Amino acid sequence: MNASSKLKRSPGRPAADTDAREQLLAAATELFAAHGVAATPFAAIARRAGLTPAMMHYYFRDRDHLLDCVVEEKIAPLLARVWDPVDSGIAPQELMHGIVERLVAGIERAPWIPSTWMREVLNEGGLLRNRVLRRLPLDKTRILSSALKQGQARGEIDADIDPVLVVFSMLGLTMMHLATAAFFAQAFHCRQPRPQAIGRHVTALLLNGLKPAGKRARKSK
Repeated sequence: MNASSKLKRSPGRPAADTDAREQLLAAATELFAAHGVAATPFAAIARRAGLTPAMMHYYFRDRDHLLDCVVEEKIAPLLARVWDPVDSGIAPQELMHGIVERLVAGIERAPWIPSTWMREVLNEGGLLRNRVLRRLPLDKTRILSSALKQGQARGEIDADIDPVLVVFSMLGLTMMHLATAAFFAQAFHCRQPRPQAIGRHVTALLLNGLKPAGKRARKSK
């Protein structure tokens, strides 16, 4: 038997060294990002994974079960990695920098998330919205908001900043820029920005606005 014949397998039968369920979840997340949840039938997911629709139904009872698994096994762990290190006693600027940095790093490993987040979480009627909302670490977001309020009380942070809205600003800007990076490059005829550059841009924009950080620091004294 030659090497090419060893690589071939009939649809519906996972290779011995792969996890069929994981293949299906990976295919589902890719198609959700490209076409949306509503436009992605089970059969399309099975085809993308190289398996049969019967295998899809074997692992996932229905679409609701599949969506629960995507959130619990793919999105919730990312949220945990991003927010778990947030703790009281840390300066808000350091907290925000770490959150954006970890979010970008997580998305580099799961590049389907920004488009899916924009379409299925932020969009009114998104099919993942309620599932994701239940997994938001509200205790951690309150720590960040409290740190921002304390900074405002000390006169270190602009009083016009909404300490709660900042959470949406960080997530929203990061997700939007990563989801639209290719469009940005096409529209402005420039190189597509790397994820790390987008993370630095978002952090600098939120922490310093359009003024150089040094000048802003001198002004606040």
